[in-house]
Amino acid sequence: MCIDVYIMDNYTHTPVTERPMDDDFKRVNVLITREQHAKVSRLGLNLSGLVRDLLDDHFSGSHITVSLSSRVRSLYDQVVSNLGASDKDLEPYLAEALDRFLADKGREIQRMRGQLRRRR
Repeated sequence: MCIDVYIMDNYTHTPVTERPMDDDFKRVNVLITREQHAKVSRLGLNLSGLVRDLLDDHFSGSHITVSLSSRVRSLYDQVVSNLGASDKDLEPYLAEALDRFLADKGREIQRMRGQLRRRR
């Protein structure tokens, strides 16, 4: 997939980037905000590659995207970069955290059910 990025400016399209097509790619248009475009440009990212990677992750069946606070994201980056850890290394810890989350939610549901029973 190859992407032309357009920034909407009073309903007119201003092409920002173009890339030659290849038979393995499909050209699509994507609207992004000015702030997103500025950040992509400032970081020197290839938007087409970024979108392809995100789509691959989304459809892979084994990747997830989790929104994190800046504090936790910073910790994640430190762990991955300084310890050479991969997402696969973190998987058992994520499974444990999900299990604890479900246990907490289960207790909360049981508490709410008890309240409902007392109100009958």
